[in-house]
Amino acid sequence: MTSGVPGTAYTASRARRAPGRAWRRVRAAAGTALLLAAVAACGGGGGGGGDADGKDPGAGDSPPASAAGGGAGSSAPATGGHTAGGGARRCTASELTMSLDPAEGPAGSRSFDLALKNTTDAACTLKGYPRVSLTGEDGAAVGSPAAHAGGTGRTVTVQPSTRAHAKLRTKSEDAADGFCWAEPRSVQVRPPGSGRTLTAEVDGLRVCGGLFTVTALEW
Repeated sequence: MTSGVPGTAYTASRARRAPGRAWRRVRAAAGTALLLAAVAACGGGGGGGGDADGKDPGAGDSPPASAAGGGAGSSAPATGGHTAGGGARRCTASELTMSLDPAEGPAGSRSFDLALKNTTDAACTLKGYPRVSLTGEDGAAVGSPAAHAGGTGRTVTVQPSTRAHAKLRTKSEDAADGFCWAEPRSVQVRPPGSGRTLTAEVDGLRVCGGLFTVTALEW
């Protein structure tokens, strides 16, 4: 029987077993940490910036449309109207004013300068023939719309407060032997590509000899 301080043998035996228990606790803690890391790796896309399918977008992926615009709900600015000729919009009737003035022309004819002025602060474009028709005092059409004359022209960029021009032509009364349409009260002009018309009173424009033409718009 061993003699000595009471409880010494038990204490020594417990001390000898203590390192084993401590090592098991360390291994258990390490295992728990590995398990938590594995769980985090599997579900990492769920709470952060991942896509709906749980995959994070790679460096080469395109950002969502809302992010590309710099914030929620933002989008690229829209532009209205048809684009042509260096990105400028096509002029609409609401952006233009019309004027009609006598102009020089060949002998035996009468010519008029039809001008469309850009009243906005931005350039716009026009290309082709305006549709020109005449109306009488009662609003009824006088004759037929002007026929096209010459080439179709090119795109004209109309800067703010500047004008694009077309030429109207008919025969003089003398050259037409008095064969003329009724004298119109107003002229109606629809710019190329527009669904609306510009209307102005007209004086002195009387179509004679069955000739009524308009050229494409130009400077």
